Amino acid sequence: MHSQKMKGEGKRPPIVTEPLLLIAVALGAFYWVIDTLMYVVGSNEANFLNPLLGLGTQQIWQRLIVLCFFVIFASHVQFTIKKRRNAEAALQETEERYREMVETSTDTIISVNEKMEIIQWNRAASELFGFSKDLVMGKLVDILIPEQYRQRHIEGVNRFLATGEARLIGRTIELEGRLRDGTTRPIELSLSASNKGGSWTFTAIIRETTERRRALQALRESEQRYRNLFEDSRDAIMIWTGEGKILAVNQASLDIFGYTIEGMIGADIADMYVKADELTKFQQKLEQEGAVRGHELKLKKRDGTELDCLLTATVRKGKDGSTLGYQGIARDVTDQKRNENELKRTLETLRKAMNGTIQAMSLAVESRDPYTAGHQKRVSDLARAIAQEMGLSQEHVDGIRMSGLIHDLGKISIPAEILTNPSHLSEKAFELIKDHPQVGYNILREIEFPWPVAQIVLQHHERMDGSGYPKGLSGDEIRVEARVLAVADVVEAMASHRPYRPSLGLEPALEEISRLRGTAYDPAVVDACLRIFREKGYQIK
Repeated sequence: MHSQKMKGEGKRPPIVTEPLLLIAVALGAFYWVIDTLMYVVGSNEANFLNPLLGLGTQQIWQRLIVLCFFVIFASHVQFTIKKRRNAEAALQETEERYREMVETSTDTIISVNEKMEIIQWNRAASELFGFSKDLVMGKLVDILIPEQYRQRHIEGVNRFLATGEARLIGRTIELEGRLRDGTTRPIELSLSASNKGGSWTFTAIIRETTERRRALQALRESEQRYRNLFEDSRDAIMIWTGEGKILAVNQASLDIFGYTIEGMIGADIADMYVKADELTKFQQKLEQEGAVRGHELKLKKRDGTELDCLLTATVRKGKDGSTLGYQGIARDVTDQKRNENELKRTLETLRKAMNGTIQAMSLAVESRDPYTAGHQKRVSDLARAIAQEMGLSQEHVDGIRMSGLIHDLGKISIPAEILTNPSHLSEKAFELIKDHPQVGYNILREIEFPWPVAQIVLQHHERMDGSGYPKGLSGDEIRVEARVLAVADVVEAMASHRPYRPSLGLEPALEEISRLRGTAYDPAVVDACLRIFREKGYQIK
């Protein structure tokens, strides 16, 4: 910055530092001093100059005056010449800067004369059209104009030169440019004209618009897709102001709510709400969250029919962040909710029927063995409590509860005299007893429960170490539901009376599962069972 400033200052024409001008000023000062002395001393005393200079006093001053004028004129001439040279240098520097700016511009810059010959061509022009500067300088600009535009171009130039009428000068237009390989490319052209010395020069600034046209085309296609989505959507799409006035709707809005387009545009959206205050609440929620998805509310048709709707909406913001309004999609789910309610009622009916069937199965088993009546219900309740303590899913809990109610279903095939025998069973009788899980599985396997009831019933006498029956499964081969049922079954059996023995009590039962924890019984199940009895006060009822 400093060096540029000094350079600029050096080019300003000096005023009091020119040598000739200094001489003129010095002679003028000398003249003034001599004239003053002569006036003071007098003419007689000044005659000492005659022998010294060989001139009379008057002649001396005449020559001095002429010399002063000559010096002043010479200084003025030198000043004028130097000023002109500085102006020429500044002009040359400006032209150099202009040429450099033109050459380095990212826009194509081309100038032509009145004959339409190219007289200026920058680097960007070579990159765009594919011609080198040497090839095009002095050539007609027609080589850059596609055939379909040439006649119009010639007519426009001739009209301008003849009448001064210009349609394109000072404007920006879009057209096609012809490349060296003969192909064309979309361009944007800004044209200007200047007259110097009675001759016109035309300069064009050109930008390639291929990418912009692609972007515009993509934008148009996107807008068209949006318009198609807007119009073809089966859900109602609405745009409304912050004051609630409807600005735009699609065809589905008219079909769903029973309005005409004239009756809906400009209407108050609050009129479509069953409860008017819901609109205010909904818009407040929108303002807080920016967008709301799947909001349930009731809207009404033009004839007052109420509709169950799901509304998804967003806030429309201006560039300054202010709220312009809202846009939302309303889905009519009236039929869907009606079907869901019907399905719920149907499922509830089926659930009750299934529960009744299972209860009937359980009663059928207990009718064969009145001494153990209530055993399956108590096991079911205890197993459910253990499963909940373990944090099992609700699906597992429900499966355990239902399986517990009929886990001894297979005993229906055992003779009653064995089931009610108050004495210890023989080995043969016990083998019959051990068949009941398999029998129960055979009965249940064709029934489509929501849970694997048949498998749970089959495995409820299996043990973690493989010592159980009927398959001798071990570890993870046993379903978690069956592991829970196994612990609940043995605790309830030991704590309850049997025909062949009195109750052994709850503590011995808990000690038994503690002793076999990790061998016969799943440790997690045993720990949960101990907690619900010892820490949470669970009681078998």
